[in-house]
Amino acid sequence: MTEPTKQFSAAVKIREFPGQTPLQIMAAKGETEPTPLSSLERFPYYTAFPFAWYYACYSDDLLPGEVRQARYLARDLVLWRGQDNHPHVMDAYCPHLGANIALGGRVEGDNLVCPYHWWEYDGDGQNVKVPYSNKVNRKAKLRSYPTVERNGLVLFWYHPDPACKPLWEIPDFPEYFTDEWTEFHKAEWKVRCPWQELAENGPDYIHLKTVHGAATVPELESLTYDGYKSSLRSKVDFDTPRGPTPGRIDTDSWGPGFSIARFAGIIDTIFMSGTTPIDWEYTLSIKGYKIRKLGHTEELLAKTNRVGQALVADLRKQMLEDNIIFDNKIQIASPALVPEDGPIMAFRRWAEQFYADGDLVSAGR
Repeated sequence: MTEPTKQFSAAVKIREFPGQTPLQIMAAKGETEPTPLSSLERFPYYTAFPFAWYYACYSDDLLPGEVRQARYLARDLVLWRGQDNHPHVMDAYCPHLGANIALGGRVEGDNLVCPYHWWEYDGDGQNVKVPYSNKVNRKAKLRSYPTVERNGLVLFWYHPDPACKPLWEIPDFPEYFTDEWTEFHKAEWKVRCPWQELAENGPDYIHLKTVHGAATVPELESLTYDGYKSSLRSKVDFDTPRGPTPGRIDTDSWGPGFSIARFAGIIDTIFMSGTTPIDWEYTLSIKGYKIRKLGHTEELLAKTNRVGQALVADLRKQMLEDNIIFDNKIQIASPALVPEDGPIMAFRRWAEQFYADGDLVSAGR
């Protein structure tokens, strides 16, 4: 299904606000606390985690033979990498007697070993060895989530039906992993709202002026939905010491969990974005920023670092400003909109397809 949107003009007129916006001031002070309302009170639609490819960790944070614990999707998980260099994401509790394998577990070859009785599991989660028996237990199986490495990230596939194989793939972007680009500048936030609320910010360009104090309201050229993918194209004026500088923000998303945004105008910058539910209340939002080097001389590399760091610092500051909204907002099911608000309802229609029942973790929610 392809659902294009009409163009929304940058000619939207909003009165100038002297100095910083109220949310910029609040974010700088850092004194706000998330609402005490539960996510179900705030977002009645949020009774299932959306199926998606989700961020588990950066590739360089999981070395061969390493075991890490994680809390995603309201469950305890174990992340590990075999000696064959393949990463794995599995449920953490051993089906033998319930030990959390992420705490003291180890890797032997390409198997994961429980710390309690040293039962071994292969990459599919199947018990392959019991050290004090000549038999294995075919009932003993850990749920293993399909796992890939893409663009410097370890990603795992979640669907409420464990038998459902990935419905789409995440593309590789090798052009950003050359000597022409910097290493990742890593940033992460723990936000008190679901993925859908964060992503709804994408088509809402008015807030870039009213929340972040942008020079102008960006011009949304197009927002297209094609199956599980969305593509946003826009023009924007970036604030600089020399005044507004014309540029672009183009974003592509593959489902709820992964997107890439490309910035052009001041200096070419991209960020890989991962959005993973931690539990029903909190979501992990990560962004790995990369900046195109202006050259390879010492002077040009220093300039790349200065300009890039300033842009990344501003983008990170904007996320802190957004989080005041995210941590405290509710969803209005039938919002009172005007045409200039942008294609918010088109986004919501696209988002609906990612929710499916069947996960025992969400049963009775």
